[in-house]
Amino acid sequence: MRRALILLPLLLGSCSCQRDAEPEHALAASASAPAKAPIDVSAAASQGMTATTPPALSAVAPDAPSESITVRNYIYALLGKDRSASDAYWTGGRTSSRPDDAVLRSIPQLRSLRVDTESPIARDTAQPSRLREVPVRVRAITADGTFRYEGWYRLQPRPDGSGWEILSASLQPSLQ
Repeated sequence: MRRALILLPLLLGSCSCQRDAEPEHALAASASAPAKAPIDVSAAASQGMTATTPPALSAVAPDAPSESITVRNYIYALLGKDRSASDAYWTGGRTSSRPDDAVLRSIPQLRSLRVDTESPIARDTAQPSRLREVPVRVRAITADGTFRYEGWYRLQPRPDGSGWEILSASLQPSLQ
């Protein structure tokens, strides 16, 4: 107990909890430094300079369909006979010779499709994200029965920023 009483004043005396006052030489330096003048944005603009704009909130135009709607529109376009309409959703306006979602494209006697999408996931560190992944569940009804698939579609902004385009996909058969 006696040792604790001896150590207590030592501990309290070395406490650095209080903020130290600025040294006198720092106060003198700050007093002699000129104050920064506020920037007049209108004057800078009239001289051809531009103010820094805040980062964009989206990588595509604000009125463009969302990533999920783009994926749904693409999958529903597969119901039509015109493959060029569905291919237009892919990067460059066409799929490869073996598209990543070939299983959906090759379903015979397709009668209907149901598409459930989840919230898009950013797959890059850019701000705003330029690579998004949309998780999907698809139910296809054919003359032979009902088939289910799960997977994702990865999208990137169109070169002109007018919307999203499909970059790749991965769909697997599901038992649910």
